[in-house]
Amino acid sequence: MSRKADPPQSVRVYARITPELYTLLQQVRIAKRFETDADLMRAALHSYLDEQSEQVASKRHFNSTFQRRISRLEWHLTVMTYLLAQSLAILIAHATGQKLPGDALLEQAIRLAVQNHRVLADHLDESRAKVDEAERKTR
Repeated sequence: MSRKADPPQSVRVYARITPELYTLLQQVRIAKRFETDADLMRAALHSYLDEQSEQVASKRHFNSTFQRRISRLEWHLTVMTYLLAQSLAILIAHATGQKLPGDALLEQAIRLAVQNHRVLADHLDESRAKVDEAERKTR
């Protein structure tokens, strides 16, 4: 029966550095009172890797926070769209006397948007370009 070897307690890493960098490392080692070059290198690697993990973690935190905020905004937009459809249905019913459910109004708006989305998008793009041009002229 073969016995698995225990994992190593440490790993040796080699790096070649310039004499100038080595001189700087020695100055830091003496100033910070590290006993050996290895102690200094371990501390330097820990410091560097801690900084990198904080940056990665902050990016990860930003991404997850951003995704939660976008999901919340989507939910608010859904609620506001439904509220607008219901409100318009009430206004139409009051003005015309016709009973029009908000859901039917919303379904009709969605159907028309699907049919005319390219035309609507073109109109929006043209309007945005006009607004941008007007803003550039006023600067």
